[in-house]
Amino acid sequence: MSSKWIRGVILAAAVLATAIVWGTGGGVSIAYIKAFVTASGIVTVVVLLFDAWGWRQPGLRRLTRRPVLHGTWRAHLRTNFAERAGEEIECYIVVRQTYSRISVRMLFDRSRSASMSGDLVFEDGACTLYYLFRTEASALHREGNPPARGGAVLAIARKPRMTLEGDYWTERDTRGDVRTLGHTSNLYDTYQDARAARYD
Repeated sequence: MSSKWIRGVILAAAVLATAIVWGTGGGVSIAYIKAFVTASGIVTVVVLLFDAWGWRQPGLRRLTRRPVLHGTWRAHLRTNFAERAGEEIECYIVVRQTYSRISVRMLFDRSRSASMSGDLVFEDGACTLYYLFRTEASALHREGNPPARGGAVLAIARKPRMTLEGDYWTERDTRGDVRTLGHTSNLYDTYQDARAARYD
């Protein structure tokens, strides 16, 4: 069962218990129902906190084995897109991550992309980030570069430090590779803000 379903079941149990308390006017054991409602509420809060934040804490992180990619990554990208072929393009990968969900945005000087779906997959002890995205150039750079959909596969290396490296491709037959150079836990929405940040 996915974490989304688990949260749904817990919330439904809490709502049902509350309805029983109010609907019966005490026809069932109030003490029992109060205990059930309290327990459901506590579990709901704990699950939500774990999903959003708790799993990233050092002690719990070891138990989940899930890499923490949350934050902004400074990266270099190479592409076969004719207009920028041969360049090493500076870009930024912004990852918003909970335990149950991950989304990826890439910020460029002339365009940006956003993931439509994404997942971390464990294979033979290694972890890989797979995602589908939609890319769109800024208004002044759209000629010859219309919006497109694509996919990316980024391998996650953990030692000596965490890095992302992999390939991407689009439906317009453009493709390339990307590798990260540094990371900050801060999230940025614009290329200019991300470029001005400091990275470890």
